[in-house]
Amino acid sequence: MNWRALVCAASLLAVQAMPAMAQQAAPPSTPAYAPDTGDAWIDARLRDLGAYAPRYPDAFVDEIARYLDAPRAYVVALGQQPNWAPGDVYYACALAKALAQPCRTVVRARTQDDSDGWQGVAQRLTGKGKPIPYRSVRTLLRTSYAHWARPLD
Repeated sequence: MNWRALVCAASLLAVQAMPAMAQQAAPPSTPAYAPDTGDAWIDARLRDLGAYAPRYPDAFVDEIARYLDAPRAYVVALGQQPNWAPGDVYYACALAKALAQPCRTVVRARTQDDSDGWQGVAQRLTGKGKPIPYRSVRTLLRTSYAHWARPLD
């Protein structure tokens, strides 16, 4: 076997091994954020907040503090907690506003039992047989997006 054939064979083996090496080297992926509010439109906006909030943290926190009536320091601290994505922070305070409750009440309810997602938390807070205030939360999200000059779709 001449040196060209040897180099060609080695190159071919290396190329064939690349996909397997890439699969082994890939870091484990984190599961996608799924708010599970029971409303697909709200869920999509809450996922989008995961991109917006890290890029504009002050605007995000200020919006919640000013328009959703949550103490700024509380919003900042909540955003630093494990398992609290930006969408979760926003939804907790928006749901609280829609229910005329403090944000802390909603946060406590989720902390105590989030086994059935935000939809279950909201249903327990609104009461059995009563509708979850999706329309109010959508209005709050639309208003926030307008304040941020961020497109909804």
